[in-house]
Amino acid sequence: MKLKSRKYGNKKVERNGVKFDSELELACHDIIKSFGFDFEFQKKITLVDKFRYNGEAIRAITMVVDFVVYHNGITAYVDSKGFGTEVSKIKYKMLKNQLKEEENTEVVWLHSKKEAIEFFNNLKKK
Repeated sequence: MKLKSRKYGNKKVERNGVKFDSELELACHDIIKSFGFDFEFQKKITLVDKFRYNGEAIRAITMVVDFVVYHNGITAYVDSKGFGTEVSKIKYKMLKNQLKEEENTEVVWLHSKKEAIEFFNNLKKK
């Protein structure tokens, strides 16, 4: 069952009661499952904690990563986006900065099903 179109042309898709933000996200989900990887789906990550400034409450800066995939001690933060906004590009830089000291992590932005297959094939070999 398909849901309404989105701002950048992607279409929400639902399968077995699970809602995906795009057909690419669904394809990545299927690829991850077919490889048998352990993963978390749509994980919320805090990039900057909430704080107070001169008495004003400032909200946290967060992002939702489509998948966090675990394989052989590697943690891959994977997002499936055909098109990135300026805000999403900044948040990815912030995530990379947050993880720069972490060993065996990868932050990946997949633009197509072909890229997804290639990335997960390479991950499987590690």
